Amino acid sequence: MKTALLVIDYINGIIGGSCKNFANDHPIVSNTNKLIEAARKRDIPIYFVRVAFDPNYTGMPKHSVIFNHIKSQGMLQLGTDATEFVKDLNYQKSDVVITKTAVSPFHCNGQLKKMLQAQHVERLIFAGVATDMAINIGVREAHDDGYYTIVAEDACGASSEELHLWAITLLKRVANEVISVEAVIKAL
Repeated sequence: MKTALLVIDYINGIIGGSCKNFANDHPIVSNTNKLIEAARKRDIPIYFVRVAFDPNYTGMPKHSVIFNHIKSQGMLQLGTDATEFVKDLNYQKSDVVITKTAVSPFHCNGQLKKMLQAQHVERLIFAGVATDMAINIGVREAHDDGYYTIVAEDACGASSEELHLWAITLLKRVANEVISVEAVIKAL
């Protein structure tokens, strides 16, 4: 079964923002780097997904409370430090970057789905932030689209331990597997 790794929202504006405390208290970035390294060794496609907007916030969900707040503050604009991947992430300039304009990693004008279909991907590994937002929604959408879904639990984080654990509890009812990075790598 062809596999892809989704590395979601490991950007300065989120890791250094709402998920800062969790990222400081848990090795989620270094765990994600282990997944990235394992995927590279096995020629598994990696998609770095980030939320970012042009100056007009094109594509933003019109009635979104969270994104309207972000827009009112001029946050998460393309070309700013907030939308750059965190420096400790094993991201390379040649890597595939998908820019989304909503919580879901699939809210990118179909770009991600097209790439996954072109690669004949059937299984997705999720790593990223926030567990209760992008990971939760992304896994559920992937599930509904027929993908085999794996959540690398210790490569995900949220704005609090409680929200992370809440999301993991919910994801265990939908995802095919919710396992550690070490278990994911062994299964590759």
